[in-house]
Amino acid sequence: MRDIFIFFAIVCIVIATLRKPQIGILGWLWLSIMNPHKESFGWIYSMPILDTIAGATLISVVINFKQTKKALFHPIAIILLIFYILTCLSTIFSISYDLSFGKWLDFTKTMLFILFMLLFLNSRHWIIAGLWVFIFAVGYTGVKGGIFTLLTGGGTRIWGAPGTAWGDNNGVSLAMLMVIPLIFAMKDLLDKKIFRLGVYGGTFLSFITILGTQSRGGLIGIIGSTFLLFFRTKHKILIGSLIIIGGISVLAFMPESWKSRMQTIQTYEQDGSASTRILQWKYAVQLSFESPVIGNGFDARFYQPYYQKYMAGIDINRSVHSIYFQVLEEQGYLGIFLYFLLMITAIVSAQRVAKQAQKREDLKWAASLLTYSQISIAGFAFNGLTINVAYIDLYYYILAFIVLLISHVKIELAKPITEINNQSPTRT
Repeated sequence: MRDIFIFFAIVCIVIATLRKPQIGILGWLWLSIMNPHKESFGWIYSMPILDTIAGATLISVVINFKQTKKALFHPIAIILLIFYILTCLSTIFSISYDLSFGKWLDFTKTMLFILFMLLFLNSRHWIIAGLWVFIFAVGYTGVKGGIFTLLTGGGTRIWGAPGTAWGDNNGVSLAMLMVIPLIFAMKDLLDKKIFRLGVYGGTFLSFITILGTQSRGGLIGIIGSTFLLFFRTKHKILIGSLIIIGGISVLAFMPESWKSRMQTIQTYEQDGSASTRILQWKYAVQLSFESPVIGNGFDARFYQPYYQKYMAGIDINRSVHSIYFQVLEEQGYLGIFLYFLLMITAIVSAQRVAKQAQKREDLKWAASLLTYSQISIAGFAFNGLTINVAYIDLYYYILAFIVLLISHVKIELAKPITEINNQSPTRT
């Protein structure tokens, strides 16, 4: 039954895409994040449905290119473009083209999708539609995982969408940290109490899912996100009280296995998983000196001569478990500089434009999303200290939404007062 439903959904999306590329972009967003056919286990499991949607979107983009409504050019997009060009150079001059090409191709697909987002989704209703699709695709796992964690007492780890970059427990914690602030921000688009309760419920269950993953990186991400939230909020006493109450509740609810695992964050020498990360980070620094400017290319650490030179007899050839060391060894010092610059620019720009948008009643929804998107980036930045997902599409989708929101706010602020008064924002 699932197979038939998903198949007809894809057919409908393809047909609608040929008239409106925005539909294809939203379908592409849904499928790339959620991979619903991988939970079917029927005949549709192995079908290339994402490629089908992507192909239909490409055709529609060519046919309907006049429908473009481009986002205003922004430093975030410029830095991202330069970073992508660097990945192209690092792949061309990589130590092993066979290792690099596959990951570069995946990243290129993500960048192509970001381009389509910036070309076609620059209007209020398409931005909101894209955000709802993003929230649904990630939040589905959050709601399901949160309910499962509550029913089982948190004794079993939560896993994500099969076949995605966030399919393991660490990936789920990362995805939840990025989606929770956006779920909460959407409350400002809703008038009806029942819908707002749904947003609060989704936020709560997604938070419980982070705990259910038993990911130490998830706990670090929670701490980092909470710190930025506390720093940004005007209601420090209220937020501080909620943090204390939440911390006590977590300690009371979660099982001993969770507490024991979290305590190993402080004892690297006594925890095998944590201590091997330090060895791999040292390996990353050693690799960075092999090609310090443009890096060694994607997955260079698995190049056997490098492994034999630096790690043979010390540890097995495993992932680096840090987005920062991952970029450093693969894209060099120029790459890690651009990576930090991109992250900082996104946070600073979102905060500055959010303050401007907050002064206008019709733009408060955008101000809220820009404010909470910073918490999403903080969650990614802190959780990324312990996992190697530097090129995960979810992060770049959020950057694209920030650019779209900033563009929309600037366009609206530039309109004459009379035109603004004739517009009435719609809320659900």
